[in-house]
This record gives sequence, structure tokens and C-alpha cells, in this order.
Amino acid sequence: MTESQGLQPFILNSIPKSGTHLLKQLLLGIPEMKHHPDKGMFGHIHYQTPLQLSRMKDLSKHEFVNGHLFYSKDWETFFNKLNMKQIFVYRDPRDVIVSYAYFIPTLKIHPLYDTFHQKGFTHRDRIKFLIEGGQPTDPRGAYQLNVYEWYKSFSDWIGKKHVHSVRFEDLTSSKTRRVQEVHKIVRFLWGEEPVPSTGQKMVGKMINNINPQTSPTFRKGKIGGWKNELDDELRTLFKDIAGQLLIDLNYEKNKSWR
Repeated sequence: MTESQGLQPFILNSIPKSGTHLLKQLLLGIPEMKHHPDKGMFGHIHYQTPLQLSRMKDLSKHEFVNGHLFYSKDWETFFNKLNMKQIFVYRDPRDVIVSYAYFIPTLKIHPLYDTFHQKGFTHRDRIKFLIEGGQPTDPRGAYQLNVYEWYKSFSDWIGKKHVHSVRFEDLTSSKTRRVQEVHKIVRFLWGEEPVPSTGQKMVGKMINNINPQTSPTFRKGKIGGWKNELDDELRTLFKDIAGQLLIDLNYEKNKSWR
């Protein structure tokens, strides 16, 4: 694909609290790129309205939508039929859980809002609940999967056709690493043909478009913040439930981390 042909529409998918707005700002640094938040989609394909699904089929060039979409064969088939690429963003599950525990109490529409605001329910209790899973206070709320099952419902996108996976840490650990990862994103979006002649400048524009303070959900975006939040009991619990997940994602080599 050449630059003059225009960039085909695509989707930005992410695990909650994994750098969605960081990637969105990067992508909006691409000249002429468009994003419409009202076209976003979340959860399973059967939760979407016919209008939402039809909008996906009518996206224009240089346009993307974002969402937190669970992996399913139905979703994969849907995107493959549209020949639509996906950028999938993920992050250390421990940092995700900690960040989510801070975020949920600020969002009244979240199914766990009442659970997290019940009397005597501490920040530590919120973290433990997200690790173990459980039934929300409101019996109408959906059962919360444990961290392994919940995270895997998203991360099974990794390695699928037309999906480019990006680690949050690779975009925030160093300037050199960030530039390398943004180059990979550009190459992925434009396909196997040479990157547009302005590719180098484009990477610079994308990176310069980052401004975390303008994100409504940004808190710290810190790598390894879980070390200050998980006590020994919570770390043991996490290992028991999702220790293998950390190994599979190459965040740890074994279950001996502390």
C-alpha cells in the first residue's frame, strides 16, 4: 500500500488500563487520522447493536475506532471478513489490576462501582477482589472473573491473524524503545510494502502528539507500580491464580518473583 492510496480503517483494542489513550494519541498523530468515540465497542460481539456493527463496515480511510473487546471466534471472523487490522495493547497484569482498582470507584456506570463503594471495602479489598473474582454487591451485576480468566478473555487476541500486539511497557520504558515500537506500528498499518516516504517524520509526529495530562483516565502510567501495592499475601494469591499468565506473557521467568 502506498501513501497516496490512504490508510485502510482499523481498530484499536486494549485491555482496560493498559495504555488505550497513549495509543490513541499516537495514532491521532498520523496526518488526516480520524477517530470517533461514539463508534467504540466493548465486550462480546453479541452485546453490540446493529448500528454499531454497521458503522464498523462503513469506516472511511484514515479512520479507526477503539474498544475493549473480548476475544471470540465470532469477533475474529467479523474482522477477517472486513479484512480489518487490529492493534492490540496489553500491560503487566499486576499493574492492570492495581490501576483498575483505582479507576473503578471513579466510574459510576461500572458494574463493580457499588461493590467497591460498600462500607468498609478498602483499596486492598478491591485489589483482592479483582485478583480472585466474585459476585458484585448488586445481584444484577455480572460475575467478575478472576484475574487469569478475565485477562485471558482479552489477551487471546495475541498472535491472531491481522493483529499487531503492543506492550505498554515497550512504549514507556525508554525513548529508543518507543521509537522502535512506533515504527513497527507504522509498518503494520501500511502493510508489507515499504513504509511511506514520510514514515520517519510520521513517527516523530505520532510521538510528539502524546500528552498524558489530556487523558481523562490517566493516573500515573507507571511501570511496576504493583510493587508498592501488593503485600506478601496478595502476591501469593496472584501467583496461585495467574502466575503462569505472567510467564506466558514474558513478564516473569518463573513464579519466584517477589
